Amino acid sequence: MKNRPLQAANQNINASDNTAIHELKPAPKKHRARLYMLRTGINGFTENEILYYCRLSSGRNYATELERRCAIRLERLEERNPDGIGSHYRYRLVSRDDAQRVINLINARATTAGYSALTQGEINDILSLYPDDNLAA
Repeated sequence: MKNRPLQAANQNINASDNTAIHELKPAPKKHRARLYMLRTGINGFTENEILYYCRLSSGRNYATELERRCAIRLERLEERNPDGIGSHYRYRLVSRDDAQRVINLINARATTAGYSALTQGEINDILSLYPDDNLAA
């Protein structure tokens, strides 16, 4: 190490320290898309918004996969395009129970794949965006 002083300076010389350094992986694109979909609340999201905010194309594929993986049904609202030509769908979760299912999926995948899961505070904030299932009935 005498020829590499910078490298030697960065080494831990404490031989009794056996703690592993765990680095979290960056969240994959599906994780980013699912979080965005959750955080839109009852206002919902469009595939163009997923493209704009998450930098991901094919937003409707993420919505369809979410329905399939969580056994939920997203509400689809047809909206006219700003230019007046054609329309697109706005997707939204309809209940707190559906939001909880998506949260469970996100946290299960995060734990398995080694990136950060949602904290209890984040979960509470997200669930507060959706109507209580008991009040909706």
